[in-house]
Amino acid sequence: VISDHSQEPPHSGKWDAWLDGYSSARTDTLAQTITVPTGCSTYQFSFWLHIDTDQTTTTTAIDTLTVQVLNSSGTVLGTVATFSNLNHATGYLQHSYNLSAYAGQTITLKFTGVQVSSTETSFVVDDTAFNVS
Repeated sequence: VISDHSQEPPHSGKWDAWLDGYSSARTDTLAQTITVPTGCSTYQFSFWLHIDTDQTTTTTAIDTLTVQVLNSSGTVLGTVATFSNLNHATGYLQHSYNLSAYAGQTITLKFTGVQVSSTETSFVVDDTAFNVS
């Protein structure tokens, strides 16, 4: 899903992660494992997200992007956010979440995009960051 395709340009730099957006049903994933330190006052996870869709509904979430936290065994500890074709926008939007609940743990941040039909929805993720202080 790591891409440098001009059809879905990155928020910055040359590369982004382009999940789904194909002419068929598809599930794409992107994941990164991090160790969350203890003793900090700020635990901010952020990313920029751009959603394009060919879905025409304005009321039904059909294609989804879920951002989850997993432990080292792969068990889902929590869902950070869920987006859908209903969240489409003309450009990137930044999203930020507090991960202080996971201090002292090694976790995996996992993005899962699900496109259920040939009607395309693209979830483009860029400039992910985890800042602690």
